[in-house]
Amino acid sequence: MRNLQEKIPGAPNFRYGEFIRSKTATRLGIKNIPDEHQWRSIEALAVNVLQPVRNKFGRIKITSGFRITELNTKIGGSEFSNHCRGEAADIKPMKKGVTLFEVLKWIHENLEFRNLIAEYFDDDGWVHVDFRAGSNLKRLKLRDKIINIQMFLLSF
Repeated sequence: MRNLQEKIPGAPNFRYGEFIRSKTATRLGIKNIPDEHQWRSIEALAVNVLQPVRNKFGRIKITSGFRITELNTKIGGSEFSNHCRGEAADIKPMKKGVTLFEVLKWIHENLEFRNLIAEYFDDDGWVHVDFRAGSNLKRLKLRDKIINIQMFLLSF
């Protein structure tokens, strides 16, 4: 178990508690606590993706981080969701004038990731990003109310 108020080593703008916070889990009485492997995955995601995004764009909000399987099922998440492994986060930039598209484009061009998904580009949208050490496929998916496109971008 981690101290939820403690900053993540190598990602000083993030605390462990940000990754497990869930209004749905609280409302339903679900203990959304990762195991040791999942905590290490959360740390890798924070260090390798989220902190660089924070450094570039300022404050970002994690709208959804880790989910135990029970919570993921309750919210209708994919049964194969990387959120359940501690490898994924849905994020939104909080700095005025920074768009989801800018964040998505910068991650795509500058960072390693497994999946990068634009979940709508309006005010209710977010960017989903997941990271797995040694297995970053750089898959990009764009989705809004009309478009649902998946692209596989392989690095050589």
